[in-house]
Amino acid sequence: MALHAGSSLEEGIALFLDHLRKERNYAEHTLNSYRCDLRQFARFLYPRVDDLQLPLKAVQREQVVAFMTDLEEKNLKASTVARKLAALRSLFRFLCREGALAANPAGAIAAPAVVRSRPRHLPVAQVAQAIEAPFTERFTGVRDRAIMEVFYGSGIRLGELVALNLSALDLEEGTIKVLGKGRRERIAPIGAKAREALQTYLLRRVEVLLEFDVAEVDAGALFLNGRGKRLSRRMVQRVVERYLRTVSEAESLSPHLLRHSFATHLLDAGADLVAVKELLGHATLTTTQVYTEVSLDRLREIYARAHPHGAE
Repeated sequence: MALHAGSSLEEGIALFLDHLRKERNYAEHTLNSYRCDLRQFARFLYPRVDDLQLPLKAVQREQVVAFMTDLEEKNLKASTVARKLAALRSLFRFLCREGALAANPAGAIAAPAVVRSRPRHLPVAQVAQAIEAPFTERFTGVRDRAIMEVFYGSGIRLGELVALNLSALDLEEGTIKVLGKGRRERIAPIGAKAREALQTYLLRRVEVLLEFDVAEVDAGALFLNGRGKRLSRRMVQRVVERYLRTVSEAESLSPHLLRHSFATHLLDAGADLVAVKELLGHATLTTTQVYTEVSLDRLREIYARAHPHGAE
């Protein structure tokens, strides 16, 4: 579908999302986030019309500013407002390249200042306690122990773990092949404890699959539910939260907390920042640098102990 100034905003959004899916290989949950933010803007412009056939040429800078103001008046977090503005910029940049717009109406709008909070992490002892919490006499407990070990042992994301196939595992080498953001592949090492937990899980996984017809199961998926189907993102979130709840009373207990703990504990132990960047699958070092603040106290301790003039 070719775009022009007379095309509707909805058509522009649809083509942009199609571009992100086919050309940029964006993951489905990322596409859903873009879709939600962009359609929110469309509905802000034309709130009483379900069929959003608003011409692209009608979108001006003033309307984007009004949308940003409306978001801020709703007391949304600065990071949320900044994300929505970034989505609009990306959309309009694409439409300019396609020749449907002469200029980016969101290009000169300043994003709200976002204070990057330090990623929360758990102490090593609490992580170990949470990993040992599953009752391993049952299949689900063995599986859950393996999930916790893989999250903490490799630092992979929730979506990356859910998408893991059996073929991604190389227990002999102690690695897993991960499909990250932008569908970039990387090899993530896993430690001895994760390998041991996975070996135990794989034996029980075979027993579960034998109970069902091969046509009814997701035999290629690594982590399965009791019916032989691939675990969903929400199910894995519940699994992790259940065991983290045994060691922490924090409001948000997600797989990302294990990822943060993985990175922080590596840096605390003296790991190189560039190496941690590669392990996490970050595109740039800037994203990884947020963890250096978490380890500042640890760096002070090392300095005080190691430098000739460091001790008080």
